[in-house]
Amino acid sequence: MKLKKLTLCAAISLMAFVAPTHAQTDYPSRPITIIVPFPPGGVTDVVGREIARNLSKHLKQSVVVENKAGAGGNIGTQALARSKADGYTLGIMTVSAMSIAPHITKNLGFNPKKDFTPITNVVNTDGAIVANVETPFNTVQELVRYAKQNPGKVNYASVGNGSIPHLTAEMFAQQAGVNLLHVPYRGAAPALQDLLANHINLSFETSLVSAVSNMSGGRLKIIAITGPQRSPAVPNVPTVAESGYPGFSAQGWFGLFGPANLPPKVTEALSKATLDTLRDPEVLARFERLGVRPDPRTPASFVSFLEGEDKKWAAVAKTLNLQLE
Repeated sequence: MKLKKLTLCAAISLMAFVAPTHAQTDYPSRPITIIVPFPPGGVTDVVGREIARNLSKHLKQSVVVENKAGAGGNIGTQALARSKADGYTLGIMTVSAMSIAPHITKNLGFNPKKDFTPITNVVNTDGAIVANVETPFNTVQELVRYAKQNPGKVNYASVGNGSIPHLTAEMFAQQAGVNLLHVPYRGAAPALQDLLANHINLSFETSLVSAVSNMSGGRLKIIAITGPQRSPAVPNVPTVAESGYPGFSAQGWFGLFGPANLPPKVTEALSKATLDTLRDPEVLARFERLGVRPDPRTPASFVSFLEGEDKKWAAVAKTLNLQLE
């Protein structure tokens, strides 16, 4: 009888030890939620839904998007940081929240370096310097020359203080040695409206979608691409780096993250499924139509990428001495 009890206890102990391992290898065994920290309909949301749809196919499990908008993406980002690290809550996080906000926002509510597990970058957005059609310059060199001859008279629109267009413009101004006047707006629509009406000289766009359509209609000029390479959408437009400022690179990106301490096997499964998705020709074609560029990375490569982004935007934020509540 005593032997039977000992055998039963040993079996129960073995089950308790094996169960967590089995749970990891059986991942996913239930639906997964991807948090998108912006409202439905925007580029981040469209990218998030494309990833969710394809992860469902690769992982053989339902993957749904939950929009948690507010505070420039910080509310949804904070929600991911506080979620359980089991692989069933993920997030499409952006450069604004992960690489810029920590350096300019007080009481952020999360720590990008400690509260998340980087899985992979998903896409980069081709940003650009855009000008209204009445400006007397068509290249970066002409823009810089004009700005130096007319200090403080060249203005640019952004979607608000601390936004990536704001910091991109200031990084450009520092490297070019010019003084540009910042005009913050409450959103992209009113900023674009004033640019089209020739009330504003420049805009530092994070996406080429509206810029290309307005350029083809003769309503805007694209002066240069702010990312590290030319855009397939406008292959004849040079980058800022090509235009006399080597190393200049500023672009938006959307990455896939989990909360901190995601089990390695879960991270590996999600990374593989996402990388497979980002190599699918149909997905590539859909992203190209959106004006975004897939950027599949291993978790280790993504961590290195994030370290570089953090250093770059920290340096820009420091020169601005900008602190938001």
